Amino acid sequence: MGLLYQKRRLKVNKIKRQIASNRALLMRLRMFLSLILIIGICYCCYFILKLPQWYIDSEKLSKADPSVLKIQGNNITPDYKIINMIRQTQLPYTQIFRLDTDELENNISQLQPIKKVYVRRYWFPARLVINVDERTPVFLLAPNLESEATSALTTDGVLIDHDYLPFNPAIKTKKLLTYGVRDGHDEVWDKKRIEEILKLTKAIEAYSNQEVQYIDLRNQKDVYIMLEEYLIRLGEINETSLNRAKWIASILPEAKKYNQKVKYIDLRWDDSYYLRLKESKDEVKKEIQQQKEENKEIKEKKPQVQQAAKIQEETIRQELQKEAEKENKTNEQ
Repeated sequence: MGLLYQKRRLKVNKIKRQIASNRALLMRLRMFLSLILIIGICYCCYFILKLPQWYIDSEKLSKADPSVLKIQGNNITPDYKIINMIRQTQLPYTQIFRLDTDELENNISQLQPIKKVYVRRYWFPARLVINVDERTPVFLLAPNLESEATSALTTDGVLIDHDYLPFNPAIKTKKLLTYGVRDGHDEVWDKKRIEEILKLTKAIEAYSNQEVQYIDLRNQKDVYIMLEEYLIRLGEINETSLNRAKWIASILPEAKKYNQKVKYIDLRWDDSYYLRLKESKDEVKKEIQQQKEENKEIKEKKPQVQQAAKIQEETIRQELQKEAEKENKTNEQ
């Protein structure tokens, strides 16, 4: 009985050792497979990261190929100016997710019309989308009505050069007539002055229900503003300009009674306003003709007037001579 028990015990221990050995073998196999899997994953990641879809083709980027570059939001700035700034930026040759675009954004932001730039990165394939936030132009500067605009002004007082003109017709601007010189120096535009003129423009449009066509600033002391139907002589732009602009609402009905006879509306004074009427062509021609006829009559009558003056002078001389002879006779007596 004891011998049988011992044999069974040895058999059970042998089975346990075999199970433990199998478990150890299975564990080593699992570790080996895990290592192979990790190595395979690392290799796949390395292979994937080296795919050309992660990298931007610099040659295509310099040519602004649509497959690697897209520019959005630039209504004023031409594409070629933005592309030139991209070419001047040294972008590192690295994966798109590691690409630093701060330098590119700063370079593009140097362009006058651009206020802010956002560069978004996309992968597979690697490409850039440049979103441009542009300034808002409000005035076009020109020396006279016949000339083209030489530059433009934005709401924040930035001067945009002629290179960006003309604008898209969808961009609404007013024309400012100016010679670019003030008090012997180059005219200075800042945000405060732009806001002052813009506020005055909006007030005049609100009081008149007419759109401002242009503002004549060539004489800073005598500013003219042209509406759709009437010309306003505002005088100097100062702290009283908005109060003077309020007269427009009450004077326009009176101005409409004269139809096309109003030369301009005079708003130079704080406490009163005037309508300056213009003479018609017929009246001007009639006045010129009358002046010519008067000059002609004077020329024709001039000889007669001279002869009458001579006769009158001779008569006076004879009378003086007679009086002198009488005085002599009286003295002799």
